[in-house]
Amino acid sequence: MKLSRFCSAIFILFAIVQIANADNFVAVDHHRQTIYHSPQTPGFTCWVNAWLMPHDVLMVSFTQATGPVGGRPRVPKDVQQKLDWPPSGLPDAGYDMTGLDLRNVHLRSTDSGKTWQQVSADPFKSCMNGVMEGETALPDGTILRGVWGWYLPYNPELPQTGFLQRSTDGSKTWSKPIQLLDPSKYTVWPKRIHRLHDGRIILVGGLAYAPANSKTRQEYDAMFEPLLAVSKDNGKTWSGPIPVVPDQYRGTWGGEECDAAELPNGDLLFVCRRLSPPDFKKEARWQGVLKKSGDSWKVGEVGPSIFPHSGHPELLVTREGPVLHIATSGISYTTDGGKTWQKLDIPGSLYYPRAVQTEDGQIYVFAHSGWDDPYGKTDQSIVMDQFRLKRTGKN
Repeated sequence: MKLSRFCSAIFILFAIVQIANADNFVAVDHHRQTIYHSPQTPGFTCWVNAWLMPHDVLMVSFTQATGPVGGRPRVPKDVQQKLDWPPSGLPDAGYDMTGLDLRNVHLRSTDSGKTWQQVSADPFKSCMNGVMEGETALPDGTILRGVWGWYLPYNPELPQTGFLQRSTDGSKTWSKPIQLLDPSKYTVWPKRIHRLHDGRIILVGGLAYAPANSKTRQEYDAMFEPLLAVSKDNGKTWSGPIPVVPDQYRGTWGGEECDAAELPNGDLLFVCRRLSPPDFKKEARWQGVLKKSGDSWKVGEVGPSIFPHSGHPELLVTREGPVLHIATSGISYTTDGGKTWQKLDIPGSLYYPRAVQTEDGQIYVFAHSGWDDPYGKTDQSIVMDQFRLKRTGKN
């Protein structure tokens, strides 16, 4: 007991010393603007992706739905039961997107977000309100995107699990699906794609140890745990899954939404959304650090974060050093791998944010107004926040 108290005291002292020696940062020049509205009102535009093309060209993508609010076909009963959509307890037909014109819209800005041009808007059919999950650009300008194929029940020829596609013409056309992991063993839900300092690509999201298309949505929701897969050849092939959380959480984690940030020493800081024990009825933020081990990582401590539940976690490694955690509840930073967080004095983001930083230090956060809204009820739009970090000295 005395040794335990001594170790705890040493840890607290170490944390105090770290905080005392940490750099302070503030956000400056913050402003917010709407960059896109649907051609109809109320607009339905949500689930933003954001990334940098070569030469710091900004790109964003998002789901857009247009068409009549009523008088549309309904989701077949077998599909509704499998996907639980419209969700149980929310019988509003506005959640059923069957019969609408659904598009993955891609915008591009070459003037630091002042103006935007539409590059493409590829169509898809689903009862769900979004299928595209995570995009990034390779050094040669090839775009890599994740797709949640299980939400495309009207296209059974496509993999009914997560897959990737590549575009070499700026999002105008896309390759055939690229499988991530063996669909006879795993169901994967891609959410974020990041390039590491050594050139490899990691993909994070949700992982269920069950064959693709073998469970209902409610069953998958309970089984999903954080996914980590790695590619050494620019996303053509993938290895994994690499465990993110200890085995004790398998089967009870309850969430696919997570993000990862590479720390200076090669460790990976994860922040995840999950169902919180012991009753698994409330959602919460948890975080942990995967320790670099050769070309891979080992599971470290995982536990509750200080952040409240707030949609999909979003992390950004900044050029100044801090890692940002961006959410509707606020924007915070850490300089010690997530041990401590400091809140910036600017508004939190809108819903389901995505963030990038250009070479000149400008940070851009993209999100949509509204929430997970039924079609035709809320006037959504795509919004951009912009600011810079300024170092103010040490504590």
